[in-house]
Amino acid sequence: MYSHLNVLKPIYGLLIMACIFGCKPEKFTSDSADKLSFTYDTIVFDTIVAQLYIGTPKSVNRQFVVRNTHDKSIKTTLFLAGGTKSQFRINVDGDPGTYFSDIEIRPHDSIFVFVEAYANPNLDPLGNALIIRDSIVFSTNGNFQNVQLVAWGQDAVYYMKDSISTDMVWANKLKPYVIYDYFYVKPGATLTIKEGVKVYFAPYSTLYTEGTLNVLGTANEPVIFEGDRTSDKYSDKFSIYKYFNVPGQWFGLRFGWPSTSNTLNHARIKNATYGIFIDSSSSNGQPNVMVNNTSIQNMAAHAVKGNRSKVIIENSLLANCGSACLYTYKGGDYELRHVTVSGYCDFGGSNDPALAVTNRLRNGFGQIVETYPGLKFKFLNSIVYGDLADEVALDIDVNIITELPSIFGSLLRTSNTSLGQAGTQNKINIDPKFKSIVKYRFDLDTLSPAQNCGIALSPPLNFDYSGKPRDSKPDAGAFERID
Repeated sequence: MYSHLNVLKPIYGLLIMACIFGCKPEKFTSDSADKLSFTYDTIVFDTIVAQLYIGTPKSVNRQFVVRNTHDKSIKTTLFLAGGTKSQFRINVDGDPGTYFSDIEIRPHDSIFVFVEAYANPNLDPLGNALIIRDSIVFSTNGNFQNVQLVAWGQDAVYYMKDSISTDMVWANKLKPYVIYDYFYVKPGATLTIKEGVKVYFAPYSTLYTEGTLNVLGTANEPVIFEGDRTSDKYSDKFSIYKYFNVPGQWFGLRFGWPSTSNTLNHARIKNATYGIFIDSSSSNGQPNVMVNNTSIQNMAAHAVKGNRSKVIIENSLLANCGSACLYTYKGGDYELRHVTVSGYCDFGGSNDPALAVTNRLRNGFGQIVETYPGLKFKFLNSIVYGDLADEVALDIDVNIITELPSIFGSLLRTSNTSLGQAGTQNKINIDPKFKSIVKYRFDLDTLSPAQNCGIALSPPLNFDYSGKPRDSKPDAGAFERID
């Protein structure tokens, strides 16, 4: 018994000491010279479309860190200067509010402050953005410190679960058009979108066309299609998620039966699940969709997916997709001329090739379920390149089609060496030397092997994606290299 007590004495002593020191009052600095430090002194939000209803749409989420760089704990009281009427909302270490009293920060520790903004309608007939200002005030040891909050709000034209049965024109360059849930172009109706118009989409929303969609952008004033969270376009250093380049923010442009003869000229389609999803074949033999001088990038799934559809794509860019940039689902009729298809993906997409041309439907085990006779495919003066050894997948039953795929004057990354045989003028597995895939620059760098790679087309495409003239020996892809 005595020996056990001797063993326990040191343990009891340690427990008593821990209790004494653990109960020691925490020391807080009250020195007016001890201030807080912040990772940013100003938080900036780019343009936020004015609210449809209270608090919606709101901005992306910004954050900054408040640090105690001193050897003692510190207490601070922080609040929004605009109080409950502020168009900003803050959250301090997980707790929302507008006023936070006696927040404790331990020595050499920190807290996180999260900020969101929304914009009230400013009813400006010219559509000018309204600057929104506020500040977060920190009262510490008799000192007042501020983190400035700045945002711009802009009025918008809203459509929520709306439709048209007669023709309509969107031509307002001053205010964006914002779609919630869907905007439906009924059979027989035509929606025309003029140059310089911006169309924003709430999450999961779509522009669904069974009539006709005409997009009439120009090189200087393209038509923009993207998600409605545009507020970190020029200031993503504040944001956890970079919504400027996050895919899957909206569904995409969708076309259904009997829609035909849709045209997209100089459009910029970004950050959707599908760029263009065509869920039918042609109703009159004309192309379902004609795409010209258009970029479709940052798609969670495909840039273009057709279901036995007829599609013409010229002078365009398909890039940064989670699956195949172009997927000819169940066959169809596709002609691509001077198109750049990039298989590079910077958000961890699948291992699917960038170009998937197939008239077979397979199950999850790779077994053929159905085949479809209607497949025509032309890939002329174009580029398909990426990380994979095979960025071109041709899963075709050639016994049931009327003509073999035509792939000429192109630069391809593929293990199918027959695509580089004499007479095709194709170049196989040679890096096209894009300017910068990190910066989404898919124009050609100096000494690109895609230069002068193309064949003579009839009719020719005399200008490239950017409006530069093509010479008599055209380059492969959407961009002509001009030295």
